[in-house]
This record gives sequence, structure tokens and C-alpha cells, in this order.
Amino acid sequence: MKRILVIVSLLLFTTGLYSQVYTPVVNYYYNGTPTHGVKIETNIPFQHGISMPTIILEGNCYGKHNSIGLAITWYVYGGVFYSPKVSSYGGYTPEIKLAVENGKIVIFINERNFYDRFTIRAYANGKGETSSMFAGWTIVDEALNSSNVMVVPYENRFAGNIYFPNGKWADNGNVGIGTTNPAYKLDVVGTIRARELKVDMQGADFVFEKDYQLRTIEEVEEFVSVNKHLPEIAPAKEMQENGVNQSEMNQKLLQKIEELTLYAIQQQKEINGLKGENQELKDIQQELKNLTLKK
Repeated sequence: MKRILVIVSLLLFTTGLYSQVYTPVVNYYYNGTPTHGVKIETNIPFQHGISMPTIILEGNCYGKHNSIGLAITWYVYGGVFYSPKVSSYGGYTPEIKLAVENGKIVIFINERNFYDRFTIRAYANGKGETSSMFAGWTIVDEALNSSNVMVVPYENRFAGNIYFPNGKWADNGNVGIGTTNPAYKLDVVGTIRARELKVDMQGADFVFEKDYQLRTIEEVEEFVSVNKHLPEIAPAKEMQENGVNQSEMNQKLLQKIEELTLYAIQQQKEINGLKGENQELKDIQQELKNLTLKK
């Protein structure tokens, strides 16, 4: 047996026998926490081409301390919910499902919040609607009992300049955090904390090509002595004044690491050569020692 939480089916007609705007369709409040969720049983039939409604939920989600502002739309076409959408203009974005039970459409809010209360109004016209479809709605604390269930995706779009405290999403796509005059796609005046940062960049494997002109270590020493910075790396003052292109800097740093690898390889070859020469000298020394002992 269904436990009905709230049924307030007040239908106001704007013009004539059938109305375009239905307000309120039903009001809901529950002084507690539902066990299953908020199941809104409508009288809109699940039929092809019948009704293209806009359902508005407005109220207070006390349990989360958020205002409720949800606009839900759908159309039934070819036996399915066609292009359902929900937009939020409040602080409340619960999972919303559309389902079919006993041939009628059900709206299910898949959350269990403390002391929810909201009103529902609707607009529908020109797709075979009748006033009876927006009368007698009930809201109960029950699980869905349907194999025809669809999660309604959220979709919000904004245009123009969007301001928020100490920030701005500009109409050219630039986003400023800590600034209302963003000059880049993401312009942050402050500290950024992240677990991971992915930067698209080119490698520096050209260093390992046979025709790469690797400076001698003496040339690098002379350059550093005169310029006080590494070749191909901007001086500190320029970095401070102009900032750093992270992709380019990573490539340059990788280039220097690969050059260091080549220097290390060269050095190891020289060390190995010196070891060989040293061993030859030791062998000669030992032979001379042996000859001396024989005498």
C-alpha cells in the first residue's frame, strides 16, 4: 500500500477549459527523511506524441541548505523518452529519473534529504494535453517499480559575461579566477593546487640525431661565464617579466637533460679509455717487475 506523503492538487486555469499554465500542480513537504526517494506520480500518459511539458520544481532542500530550482523537459517519441533534459537554477542537483508505471509518467528524485519542500508548476500546450493530465498528482516515498527508466541528464547554457565573486567567465571563453579581466583561457591570480597537470608538448629527441651539433663542454663553460644562464634558456629577469611558456620550458629542460646524457656518455667513454690505458701501464709495470726479479 502506498504511503502518500503530500497531495495538494490545485489547478488554476488561465484561459478557457484547458490551460497552458498549471500552477500549482502539486505542493510537497515532508518533515523527516524519506526512505526511498521522492516519487512524483503524474497523470501524463506515456504515449507517442502526447504532451511536451515543462515541469518546474521550486522550493527548499533544508537538509542540504540549498534552494531548489529545477526545470525538466521531455517528449515521448517512438516509445521512448526523447531528448529529456533538466536544468538547475538553484543549489540543488539531485539525480532525476523518468519512468513509466501503469501507463503514466513518473518523475523520481533519487535522493533522501531531510525536510524537503517544493511546489510544482507546469506548462504544456498543443500536443494533445488535457487539464486532467495535470490534476491528481501524488508524491510518495516509494521505490520505482518499472523496467522503463531513464536518468535525465543536466544541461545548462550561459551567454555573455558571467561574474562570480572575484572572478569572471568572459564571453570570449576566457576564465578569470582572482581577476575579472582574464587575458588567457584560464587566468589565475593566486596559487593553483592540482594532483596532476597534463601539458601538450613536443619532445627533444632531436638531440640524439647524428647531425645534432652538441656544444663542447668548453663552449658551454664559456657561454655560461659570459651570459650567466644556459644556452637556449631565457635569463631569470626575462622569465620574471614575461612569465614562462610551460610547454616550451619543459621541452628546453628535456633538451638539456638529453645533452647532459650525451656529455655523460662521452665522459664515460673517456673514463673507460683511461681505465684501459691504466691497465696497460699496470701490465707493463708488472712485466718489468717480473723481469727484474728473474735477474
